[in-house]
Amino acid sequence: MMSGVGRAMAAFPHGGGRDISTDFTRLDWNELRIDSVLPRYTEVIPLESDYRNYDYAVSLEYPEYVPLTRDESMVAERFDSLVDDHISVSTFVGVQRKVGVLDISFVPIIRKGGKYLKLISARVTITPTPKPASRRKSQTTGGSGTRYAAHSVLKDGRWVKISVTEDGVYALTRARLRRMGFADPDKVRLYGYGGYRQKELIQADSDYDDLQEIPLYRQDDDTWLFWANGLVYWDGNTRVFNEYATQSCYFLTEGGTPATLETLPTVAASPSKGQVSTFTGHTLYERDEFAWFSGGRNLYDGTNYASGNSHTYTLSTTDSDGDERLTVAFTAGHKKPTQVQASVNGHDVATLSMSGLSEYTYGTGAAGTYDVGAHSTGSVWSVRLTSTAGHDARLDYLALHYRRRISVPSSSGYVAFSAPSGQQSPCTFTIKCAPASTRLLRVDAARSRGALVELVAAGDQTATATVDAPSARYVAFDTSHSFPEPAYQGEVANQDLHATDSLDMVIIVPSSGKLLGEAQRLADAHARYDGLRVGVFRADQIYNEFSSGTPDATAYRRFMKMLYDRATTDARAPRYLLLMGDCAWDNRMLSTTWKSHSADDYLLCYESENSFSDTRCYVMEDYFGLLDDGEGVSPILEKTDLGVGRFPVTTQAEARAMVDKCIAFMSRSNAGAWKNLVFVLGDDGDQNSHMSSADEVAEQVRLGCPGTEVHKVYWDAYQRVSTIKSNTYPEITSLLRRQMGEGALVMNYTGHAATYCLSHEFVLQTEDFSSARGQNLPLWVTAACDVMPFDGQTANIGEQAVLNAQGGALAFYGTTRTVYSTQNLLMNKYFMKYLFSRDSQGNPLRVGDAVRLAKMNIVMQESSRSQYLENKLHYALLGDPALAVTQPSLRVVLDSIAGVPLASGASVPLRAGQRVKLAGHVQDAGNNEVRDFQGVLTSRLFDSQVTVTCRNNAGAKSPFTYKDRTSVLFVSQDSVRGGRFSLETVIPVDISYSNASGRFVFYAIDMGTRREANGYCEQFTLGGVDGELDADTIGPAITAWLNDEDFQDGDVVNATPYFVARLEDASGVNVSGTGVGHNLSLVVDGRADMTYDLNDHFAREFGDYTRGSVAFTLPALEAGEHNLTFRGWDVLNNMSSTTLTFRVNPSLKPSLLSLTASQNPAVTGTTFLVSYDLPGSECQFTLDVYDFAGRCLWSTTRTGSSPTGQYSIPWDLSSGSEGRLPTGVYFYRCRMRSGESDYVSKTQKIVVINNK
Repeated sequence: MMSGVGRAMAAFPHGGGRDISTDFTRLDWNELRIDSVLPRYTEVIPLESDYRNYDYAVSLEYPEYVPLTRDESMVAERFDSLVDDHISVSTFVGVQRKVGVLDISFVPIIRKGGKYLKLISARVTITPTPKPASRRKSQTTGGSGTRYAAHSVLKDGRWVKISVTEDGVYALTRARLRRMGFADPDKVRLYGYGGYRQKELIQADSDYDDLQEIPLYRQDDDTWLFWANGLVYWDGNTRVFNEYATQSCYFLTEGGTPATLETLPTVAASPSKGQVSTFTGHTLYERDEFAWFSGGRNLYDGTNYASGNSHTYTLSTTDSDGDERLTVAFTAGHKKPTQVQASVNGHDVATLSMSGLSEYTYGTGAAGTYDVGAHSTGSVWSVRLTSTAGHDARLDYLALHYRRRISVPSSSGYVAFSAPSGQQSPCTFTIKCAPASTRLLRVDAARSRGALVELVAAGDQTATATVDAPSARYVAFDTSHSFPEPAYQGEVANQDLHATDSLDMVIIVPSSGKLLGEAQRLADAHARYDGLRVGVFRADQIYNEFSSGTPDATAYRRFMKMLYDRATTDARAPRYLLLMGDCAWDNRMLSTTWKSHSADDYLLCYESENSFSDTRCYVMEDYFGLLDDGEGVSPILEKTDLGVGRFPVTTQAEARAMVDKCIAFMSRSNAGAWKNLVFVLGDDGDQNSHMSSADEVAEQVRLGCPGTEVHKVYWDAYQRVSTIKSNTYPEITSLLRRQMGEGALVMNYTGHAATYCLSHEFVLQTEDFSSARGQNLPLWVTAACDVMPFDGQTANIGEQAVLNAQGGALAFYGTTRTVYSTQNLLMNKYFMKYLFSRDSQGNPLRVGDAVRLAKMNIVMQESSRSQYLENKLHYALLGDPALAVTQPSLRVVLDSIAGVPLASGASVPLRAGQRVKLAGHVQDAGNNEVRDFQGVLTSRLFDSQVTVTCRNNAGAKSPFTYKDRTSVLFVSQDSVRGGRFSLETVIPVDISYSNASGRFVFYAIDMGTRREANGYCEQFTLGGVDGELDADTIGPAITAWLNDEDFQDGDVVNATPYFVARLEDASGVNVSGTGVGHNLSLVVDGRADMTYDLNDHFAREFGDYTRGSVAFTLPALEAGEHNLTFRGWDVLNNMSSTTLTFRVNPSLKPSLLSLTASQNPAVTGTTFLVSYDLPGSECQFTLDVYDFAGRCLWSTTRTGSSPTGQYSIPWDLSSGSEGRLPTGVYFYRCRMRSGESDYVSKTQKIVVINNK
């Protein structure tokens, strides 16, 4: 696609290997801008089902070029290394939900004759070439009965989990097995494969499933031996560690006939194929304690070389036969380059150099392997490292590699080995120090049961074995040796995840199980409201069946892949994964930052190998959705198959808050016109690039969803307040805070950000999100840096917004690291496009679908050497991926304006002062009237579109301009009966008189079924004055009070009184905001800094345009005498005013009028209802539940306000620690106060019954 906007393309037939040409493609250079970087043309093309049998080449035929402008050429010159005399097209064949897709990517610029040219058009030709038979791979077929077990072995019987920490031979004794609860140790069986990190590349021909039984070797009548894999293995000279676990686990059970070890006879030796008496041994020194950056999978030594720049380490070898090589991996975190000198046994062997820190980088590293055999002094090796004095620097690890004799040492009693890479078969192993009690066990890494290999005595405690699988792993062990025992972890309840039927969504909760109840509540809600099939599973259950009980993030993926591979149709395959649990970048919780936390309260996350950079390091949720065979090694290129979201919660209260939000949204209990609002926010600065990007997003939504109200809030269109210390936009801050309370469907921000604020002007800060109050919660989208690094412990906007139980956000789609604006625009446009799209059956896409499809369509090529490669991986969803935050399926259609039918297509002229009647209906996607729709219609009239020229506060080359409808002429609510509606209004005098089209926007909700509809109409113009304009010279009638209608002038009120004014006028009240000074305004104490425009706080009476009211909570006032003046205008610009005087007492106690429970007796839940006498004023409410002994079983404190003076607090009949309360009688008490006042309280009884 062309920088994010491209053509939809059908699957390409292969035509027997013939070239396939598309139509001529014209590149849109309004999209492919050359600003600070070179653009890339990208396209994602679906392929036929046999795509695995072909290689694909793409060429450009008949290219047409034009010269770059001078400014464009300057940019191209900076990136000259990426430009050649021809265009090189990169391709990648990916798989998206079992469908092959071809990614195409190229820089559409060439250099020829000393000039830069850009591509205008070309024909794209795709050439498929059949692969040789040896390279063809079959695609996984759904429903295979051989790849996955129908049931897990954990389904039946009694199971115990045991663990080790490193490779070795371990013993199980009869006495120990009895202490574990096994009645007959002779029938104990061992299952599992230990704690090596799961292979991230999953292939059908090398995959494994469930727990494999491991035959035990009987050492004597009371002891059984087995080989256990630990947590580290070697791939050549590279150590591979499990960054998720500190224990390697296996399982024991009892019953049936235990498996026995097969004995493989020695095969005929072949001298020409080789004798093997040595292998590569390794000695590792590594201490994982410190991180340079809060991200990535690697940890480093706890010793800082800045306080002592020279340290000595001792490593030892066992049965070394020479060829010693030392690997030194070292890191530094200093602005200047750092060097480290390595010496071995007093001899200098190497110098490593690390670059100084650069922008966004917190550490650097270097590693090298050096021949040190010449400096051998025996089996003990002294390694001394000396770094640049005063520089922060830390060791990563030391590894000594050497040629080791195959010899059974008396210290450990075993030696594990394999033949050198490339060793031919058969080969003969020669084993030294092998008494008659020595046995040879084959334990290759394919998770086979293992087998004994026949040994042939060769005299002098030497034995040989000739094998036909030299690459397998072998263990020679002395059966007379005393081996260590594994640790007992505990009993494991029966489970059977392998029997799971097809699901639409999986919810995984932490192993502690604390969040199971909330997860199930959300699953039940999806079944009730969406018809989704949702399963809830504990993380430890997934580890047990998919990673041998050892924590491993790939286990989540393998579980999802099993469900995915079994699906015979796309409809039966899982689509969404919700990780209901917070995570830590330090999955093992070894660092100082995390060591005090309990891993059982967290879920795992997939972290990058890079652990230094704020741009190249990532936490990748999409990893769990890489479900097609062959995926898992190129996350930048591969296509995720799931929409993945996360609840960053660790407590029941946090989970309950997020689940409550989701259920309220799904049930549409709070649905209203706020769900038709999309706010697009744009930061200033950077030559207006952020506002330009935001406007592209806004226009995309406006054109794609014309029935939606798109509100543009661009910083530079507002007055900036500057001081010596800072710049601020107080008007925008106030506007956004208010809107967060009133609600919107989506709030979308583009610009600068940090964990604690949006924009350099701190327009919104973390506290704004954590303290926001409101029930109409938006999906927040931020194309900005570092807004939600949820894998760390830094308080951040994203997490604070979703965890706020009383407001904030429904969900948050944003970034975990530093990102780049060019790529952010692509992500934002794709995400918003799919958020408001529907599938081929007309069903709305869900948030997770939008995440998945947006990332699928952003094409990066690893060969491009771009700093943007990881950009899309930094985006993640905090929230439920199965929520449908989308447009209504029903439409509101306006049939006539002022009696003129609109079906003719004619535009109706409307004039100032004209009384206008509107009539219309609600219809479905098939244009059929919905006659059973009974509900409420919200209508908004916008003036004609204008061009807004910004203030150029940031000093760009020129002011930013954009088009918008800035004036709302009226808002009304009316009835919809039988799917039809009519309403009447007066066109205000304060219009633009442009004779251009205005815009009606409609939102309707059925009050019974909660169905929603929206629509718009622009088939009219606004201009001129009505010839029968009323000779009205009287302003609206105003009745005003503070807190309640019984207010008398001069009364005492609290510090934040609630102002209410009712207005009535035959022509209607003017809230357009177009005419100078014609706003509804409130002035406190005659102060300019306490003057408030209340147009947006005005609400018309239902079905009556002549009456309405304003409600507004005054900011905190000082104690003493005050006055206020309120002014209002009618639509004919006649003004009225009223003045109130009052005295503020901050200690004034509220009156708690009543305290009730919505359900009493309560069975599954109830809502406590608090009535008080300060409607609209912010108060603090504490609700406690006690038993008859006076123990507090549940408590919550909330701060908020209610315009009706009735505040509600839901309760699910559970306590914080003891689960759901049993049947019985309990007390509940509410304590409340306003500001600094004393508390007032009431206590009532509640009966709880059948609470399960």
